[in-house]
Amino acid sequence: MGAKTYQYERRLQLKHFFEDRETKETRRTWLEIQLKLPEKTEEGWVNDGKVRLSIGEDRDIKGSFLLSIEEASRLVKTLDIIVTDHEVEKAALWRE
Repeated sequence: MGAKTYQYERRLQLKHFFEDRETKETRRTWLEIQLKLPEKTEEGWVNDGKVRLSIGEDRDIKGSFLLSIEEASRLVKTLDIIVTDHEVEKAALWRE
């Protein structure tokens, strides 16, 4: 029995360009979010999908995280809270 390969589809890629302080060259870092949809097994069970976060520089992957749907949900909620807190603080500073 061969190793099973998982198909992920790209959902988002964020790119950040910056000037390298040492070489003065333009460099790129990126974050890519991919999704593997849930699947039904031959026995009739439904397995959850996965979310893969990959972080890279130029064309190289520097790291990758494989998240369960529950972990991805917690990440989304945390990011939402962070953005909301940021916007509330920014609005308060503008009112001063």
